[in-house]
Amino acid sequence: MRKVILIIFAIIFLYGKGKITLSKKEQFFLNTHSMVCISTSTWEPFNTIKNHKLTGIAVDYWNNVKKQLQIKSKCKIEKNWSSVLYSIKHKKADLTISTTNTAKKEQYAVFSKAYVSFPIVIATKNSVGFISDMLMLKNKKIAIGKNYTINYLFKKYYPSYHLIEVDNTNQALKLLCKGKVYAVVDILPVIAYKINKYGYSNIKISGKTPWNFHVKFMLRKDYATILPAINRAINNITQEEKLNIYKKWIQIKPSVNYISWEIFIILSIFIIIAFFISFYIIHLKQEIKKRKTLENELEKLATTDRLTSIFNRYKMDISLEEQIEIAKRYKRPLSLIFFDIDHFKHINDTYGHKTGDTVLVQLSKIMQNSIRKSDIFGRWGGEEFLIILPETSKNEAISIAEKLRKKIENYKFDKIDRLTCSFGITDFQKNDTSETIMTRVDKKLYLAKKTGRNKIKY
Repeated sequence: MRKVILIIFAIIFLYGKGKITLSKKEQFFLNTHSMVCISTSTWEPFNTIKNHKLTGIAVDYWNNVKKQLQIKSKCKIEKNWSSVLYSIKHKKADLTISTTNTAKKEQYAVFSKAYVSFPIVIATKNSVGFISDMLMLKNKKIAIGKNYTINYLFKKYYPSYHLIEVDNTNQALKLLCKGKVYAVVDILPVIAYKINKYGYSNIKISGKTPWNFHVKFMLRKDYATILPAINRAINNITQEEKLNIYKKWIQIKPSVNYISWEIFIILSIFIIIAFFISFYIIHLKQEIKKRKTLENELEKLATTDRLTSIFNRYKMDISLEEQIEIAKRYKRPLSLIFFDIDHFKHINDTYGHKTGDTVLVQLSKIMQNSIRKSDIFGRWGGEEFLIILPETSKNEAISIAEKLRKKIENYKFDKIDRLTCSFGITDFQKNDTSETIMTRVDKKLYLAKKTGRNKIKY
């Protein structure tokens, strides 16, 4: 029986998070080296500054590895990525915590296994349609960080493309916002995080490149001794620890079930064996579920308007393309209601922008509660909103828009006397594209405003 209990503890230990075993060579290295970590602070949410301290997803992963291996290290911040690479190449620093390998960097550095991977995406102004092929970027100005891995990929696979090199993605997005470049390319969490955090309402994610970015630690080449231990520490990071990092930076809220290992000591050996078989299956299912949750949260981050929590321009562009395809293929009716708030500038000037934001939020909630479940509603930009009505004729759309117009007119909004909206309506016509149907409905909205506002034109 004593042997059985020992076997049980051994099985339990194998399923728990094991301690990293170091070779003598690795242990000697750690005992005799204090590593200097170097990073920028402009690649949110991987590297950023909070309370005058470097933090982010990459920092959290590095701290986990440091703790497991008891690495002595300190981090310093450089103003741009080129300075980070220079410091490691010339051994002024020992490692950086969020990059991936390229042939050029491999000349002077070694790389850990990836601790996370994300798609590399393309951001553009809202007026740009979907970018389904990289050829659509040819002859366009593309802003990318100088010496970024993505920069290297473009120069390798698309050497003739017009790249505008900047210090970081923040600078790239500012250029895009001002219309000085056509696109910005970076990984999905970075683009989505910055668009939402800094309120780039005129920027959306318009497409995906052929590449994924595998985020790794990069060490100077003469520090390769410790790399296998770092890889073992990455393998040793639990799904729960990974999820906690994602929740911290991407606000994921999944439920995690904790299992008390002490229960198994009481159970018989046959129940324990059966449990571990079941647990392994459940564990795999939970891992798939957690990854799916992360994907859904990233998708939500990229498709939701930050202020009103309804769909943003990017999501409405996608939905409109999809509904047009359905209308064409199955010859089904499709209508659009495009509306905006009358004299919204006067509201901001008179009551302040905070009140203006409150009006936008209240109006969005009214619309969400008034439209049908099949309708697709989102903020097009500023005080403009779009409703896509599948399986709906123009006459039905007119009736719906009139009900919405009256509801807004009669609603008591906070802090303002009265609010009205002007509406444009159109329906899908043969050979329509997203551009032609939006141009038509925009003209109807303009006509409603030009002829007195608080009315519907179709």
